[in-house]
Amino acid sequence: MPSWTRLDDPEAVAALLPAWFAGRMMGAQEGHFGLLLTTGDVLRVASLRAAHISEAGTILLDLMLDHAGVPAAADLAWRSKHFLGAPVTGAAEATVNLAHIVCAVDFSAAAAVETRPELAAEAAEAVSATVVELRQVAEEAAERVSPP
Repeated sequence: MPSWTRLDDPEAVAALLPAWFAGRMMGAQEGHFGLLLTTGDVLRVASLRAAHISEAGTILLDLMLDHAGVPAAADLAWRSKHFLGAPVTGAAEATVNLAHIVCAVDFSAAAAVETRPELAAEAAEAVSATVVELRQVAEEAAERVSPP
């Protein structure tokens, strides 16, 4: 049976997941984030509670889920996605395998861009960099799990 290490210190998680979302999501009491999954669904997340890493390199994320549904400020291109959230009231805790996450989005940041258009270019650059970082971390995790 594999051994797991739990990381709930924001700095340790940020070192494990060098993307912007680790620090922001761990610091959020109630945020509005989305994780685009390999299935094409978007998992609505309020915060990141901890990360777990196995001896084999698998990374799991403990999350507090947000409510389901399309965020009010979501771009038209995102509206066709299926937005998953807490399945029932009071059942907001979830654990997700990092290898199944393609992209992370801060929906509260999208609302800020909507009210301050000058932030749009900066936000687009940050999202692009995040996608590259997240893909690299996921590929590295998948390589550690896959047999040579």
